[in-house]
Amino acid sequence: MVIKLADNIYSPLGVTTHQNYQAVIEGRCALRQYSLPDGSPYTASLFPEEQRGDGKYTFFEQLCITSASDAIARAGIDPASPRVRFFLSTTKGNVHLLAKCEETSSGCFDSAAENAERAMLGTSASIISKYFGNPNTPVVVSNACISGLSAQIAAVRSIEAGLCDTAVVIGCDTLSEFIISGFHCLHALSPTQCRPFDRDRCGLNLGEAAATIVYGNSAAMKPNSETWTVQGCAMCNDANHISGPSRTGEGSYRCLQTLDIDPSDLAFISVHGTSTLYNDEMESIAIDRAGLADVPLFSLKGIYGHTLGAAGVLETVLAMQAVEHGVVFGTRGFENIGVSRQVNVSAELRATDKRSFVKLLSGFGGCNAAMKFCYSDNLNISDEPCELEEQTYQHTIPSIRITPTADELVELYRKEVGDYPKFFKMDPLSRLGFIASELLLKKAPKADYGVLLFNRSSSMVDDIAFQQTIHDRANWFPSPALFVYTLPNIVTGEIAIRNHFLTETNFMVLDAPRADIMAEQIAIAAQYGPQLSGWCETAADGTNTAALIAVPQHSDKATVKQTLSDILF
Repeated sequence: MVIKLADNIYSPLGVTTHQNYQAVIEGRCALRQYSLPDGSPYTASLFPEEQRGDGKYTFFEQLCITSASDAIARAGIDPASPRVRFFLSTTKGNVHLLAKCEETSSGCFDSAAENAERAMLGTSASIISKYFGNPNTPVVVSNACISGLSAQIAAVRSIEAGLCDTAVVIGCDTLSEFIISGFHCLHALSPTQCRPFDRDRCGLNLGEAAATIVYGNSAAMKPNSETWTVQGCAMCNDANHISGPSRTGEGSYRCLQTLDIDPSDLAFISVHGTSTLYNDEMESIAIDRAGLADVPLFSLKGIYGHTLGAAGVLETVLAMQAVEHGVVFGTRGFENIGVSRQVNVSAELRATDKRSFVKLLSGFGGCNAAMKFCYSDNLNISDEPCELEEQTYQHTIPSIRITPTADELVELYRKEVGDYPKFFKMDPLSRLGFIASELLLKKAPKADYGVLLFNRSSSMVDDIAFQQTIHDRANWFPSPALFVYTLPNIVTGEIAIRNHFLTETNFMVLDAPRADIMAEQIAIAAQYGPQLSGWCETAADGTNTAALIAVPQHSDKATVKQTLSDILF
């Protein structure tokens, strides 16, 4: 059993979890109206300018370190222990540094600049974990809006598999012109405070924050105490569209079904509730289909805005606080139901005596995630470790390695696929992953594969391209087609859509190809189903490398590691 040891929220509303909980109870929020370069208004929750000082660490890194420091101190753990692992949830990390990269005479950004290297998510995570003296390679989970839950799931499973005793999960994103311009060009921003599930909702607000949860195995629980236990985790792709949720709520519905929920046990569902037309509708359908329409639900987006990679962690921590205090938060901005299903949403604070809740998220790339938590005493907690089930396979795991140029990718598409014109709309990373997966699946056993991919540069090629569209104030033209692909997990969504994989999809970033770390995470994921996994990298210098494997369910780490080592190096 995995338990929560400590937590922290660092936001414009406070620097501790308690301060943030009090702010929510008192009805405070930090949402304010600002202006884009073209004069368009938007509303967001931002830290004051005086807190964004330059120094050894970027503002993003400072937030992560400050939040994690408080949670680690409260947990009473040694962060330098080799039995502690760090997991960082973020969508864009230090992407603001790309604005400082120099434009060359040819009109291209110098992606070799120091700022571009610092913008690598794996680099940021290493800086943060090294601050705490941790000797292990940190794992970055960059899985769009569900990153915060995906990172928690990875951490919980790593503890259950015996890979570590303690996991520090940090969720953080800060807002820059890059991110705000991107959502603006998607016509997703509301100029005023957002209104989740309301009939007059017109878009989302953005926010910035950092939040941390420290998880440990049940051996760390103090006698005669109460704490939070993780009772279930689920991730499912809806295989519908890279930027639009399923109209039937398929992915979120499947997540809720996987958790096997008794509605009478739940205090509430903490929903994503972005206040966009289709997200709120999709969630209401999924909740109704799962038989949970009568369970109270709430969204915190009208208080914090959408905090991106921090959302899953921040909203989980606040939901825990709500249960501990016997309340169901109101949904700020809600007045009149504006979704097709009669879900149980209210603007008012309500009472509850239930001790369990579900956190639900969805995101671009078709990804969905849910976790169930329970506030428990130690009577029902087993101290026996839950070891990773392993079987040794005598046969070879199917694999493929390709290093094509951009032109060769097109040639491979025409020769090996030819009937999927959406290929030509894809970005370089998605094209690479798509072609590699097509070639691998031709020689792999047929199965409903989960998709778990890794790389070092995240979506840096697309990040640089999008930055160019907003670099010149006189020629400011943020591209929606480019912005969607600045999420690295879109490639996993493209593969899921092509093959109708209604399975787990996730994207992780490391500071270098590490067969050992990859094999651990792949073997864990393979406990829940076969995996199409491996390294998928498009570099700014034009080089492409895809090294993918088709892993049977319950594959052992050693076989996965050896197969990866053979094709990675």
